[in-house]
Amino acid sequence: MLAASLFALPSAVSAEPASKTSEFRPGVTVDWIYKEDIEYFFTNWFGRLEKSDGAWRDIYFETSEKYVNKGNIRFNCADPEADIDVTLYDVGEYGNAADRRQVTVPYGDRKAWADGNYQPLSGETPPIEFYDAARKRFCK
Repeated sequence: MLAASLFALPSAVSAEPASKTSEFRPGVTVDWIYKEDIEYFFTNWFGRLEKSDGAWRDIYFETSEKYVNKGNIRFNCADPEADIDVTLYDVGEYGNAADRRQVTVPYGDRKAWADGNYQPLSGETPPIEFYDAARKRFCK
């Protein structure tokens, strides 16, 4: 019986958290969106719907594990070729204009983003897979 319990342990440990309290915004709950594998490590990206305006979605995101970042991603659910706007605060304070960095990803640059070659979103920034997962979740 003990051996069976030990073999079941890894699946319980690897379960993704459904939601948690935001690390950067007191009183805000964020939901798990995407797990990014980084060599021997990983980072869980969390988020929540901030605003819905017609087909447009504004999603707050954050991570605080291997990578640390927070910000917003804005995309159009009806037009998959529309630009994607990303606001990053990196390790700065969320909402602080001095820490804010704005990046627009035109449709033509998505392949470079997916390949890790889009310079404005290099480093500890949301990967295109996070965008894909957020789009699936919030464009229902």
